Amino acid sequence: MNTTSFFFYDYETFGKDPKKDKIAQFAGIRTDLSFNPIGDPIVLYCKPSKDFLPDPEACLVTGITPQVAEAQGVSECEFMGRIKNELGLKGTCHIGYNNIRFDDEFSRFGFYKNFIDPYSHEWADQNSRLDLLDIMRMTFALRPEGIQWPQNEDSSINLKLENLSKANGIEHENAHDALADVWATIHMAKLVEQVNPKLFRYAFGLRDKKTAQKLVEEHMNAISPVLFITPFVPLVNGHLSFFVPLSKDLKNNNAYNGIDISTSPLQLKGLSAEEIRDKLYEKAEGEEKIVDRPGLRQVVINKSSMFVTPKTLTPQRAQALSIDLEKIKKHQQELEEIIKEDPTFVKKINEVYNTPYPINEDVDGQLYDGFIDGYDKKLGNRITAMGKTDPKHLNLEYFPFRDDRLKEMLFRYKGRNYYDVLSGDELKVFKSYCRAKVMDGLGGGTPLSEYVEKVSDMINASDSNTDKGILTSLLKYAELLEKELSK
Repeated sequence: MNTTSFFFYDYETFGKDPKKDKIAQFAGIRTDLSFNPIGDPIVLYCKPSKDFLPDPEACLVTGITPQVAEAQGVSECEFMGRIKNELGLKGTCHIGYNNIRFDDEFSRFGFYKNFIDPYSHEWADQNSRLDLLDIMRMTFALRPEGIQWPQNEDSSINLKLENLSKANGIEHENAHDALADVWATIHMAKLVEQVNPKLFRYAFGLRDKKTAQKLVEEHMNAISPVLFITPFVPLVNGHLSFFVPLSKDLKNNNAYNGIDISTSPLQLKGLSAEEIRDKLYEKAEGEEKIVDRPGLRQVVINKSSMFVTPKTLTPQRAQALSIDLEKIKKHQQELEEIIKEDPTFVKKINEVYNTPYPINEDVDGQLYDGFIDGYDKKLGNRITAMGKTDPKHLNLEYFPFRDDRLKEMLFRYKGRNYYDVLSGDELKVFKSYCRAKVMDGLGGGTPLSEYVEKVSDMINASDSNTDKGILTSLLKYAELLEKELSK
């Protein structure tokens, strides 16, 4: 995998859910492999469409109102197209801070909704991705020397980018401004590479799923644990999971099912797959706030996940992270005995994870319902090309999609990006759809009346003039949107 440049990027969004929320701002900086900038920073805003209301809490965090995005932004299709050009440039490894779980998901869904391949920028043309947050987690867990780790009031470690930046003398005055976050991410990555180049090179190698796959399968064949960095293990324990991979997942070829032997596997002994599943998803009831869940876990190898052999964890560091290595060995022996006594145990674990994916009724959220085939991709390319040259032709051309999702997607694509070229009948239908989304909360959103009440309550409860100004802008935006959709 021949990486020739890094592209550091960040989104500020109007909400947390990539299926239904929108991106407000994008910033990105390309660097060479020594973190020296190449070219100028890129900052883009995305015009909001008429079928959603921004989350007021998100606007308070970013300071971006829909009026700002409208005034300074470009259409969503142009916005996502320009981002695709950067992330998809040959030899690019794109990096963010928590991007694998957040920004990259917004990228995928944004591309999908705009007839752009949602995955190719992650793997084609020698491209790849990394998440600096997971690298910071691994650095703290295994080789914390040389970096200042900020603490909360209760003395627990805080890995927020703005706090790490401040503790390590990195300028980061405008946290939650996309460009400021990108600069901070670059400087933090450079710091890790300087103080522990071996660890950074190792993490960099894990962007290739074949490297991760080789390590995971070696431990699967030996029925032994591989260390896996995951936020589902507390930071006080270094986010370290002692994961024993048992088999590939039945549905996802990039996933492995297994057990975290930080806890004893004996609670699974003799249970059926259904009983194990019930135990895994058991809810806390009454005054009992903690449920003793089995250590079942599924890991994926194509998300630049951080895997490492247990020998990299020194006894001294394990003690500092309150990890009992002798107990880990005992649990491994228990697991080996369970597998020996019950030849169907691994099959049961696979059955636990062999459940139907949740159904998403709205086409915007159906990215993972299936890949779009080559025939429909070509139609999508024609749509995006036509939109750039003469969007009026989108109303004249017939697109015989094979995929049932794409007819509705095209209708929304035209309404969101080329509102002015909709025919009279299309405009009526699109406004009806927008009214259902905005006024009635179709698809799980907040109805307009409740939204206005919530924002008004937030204004009355706020002591900040800045926050009051942002919230007042949201009320004005909601009022104007209601008038527009009522015409």
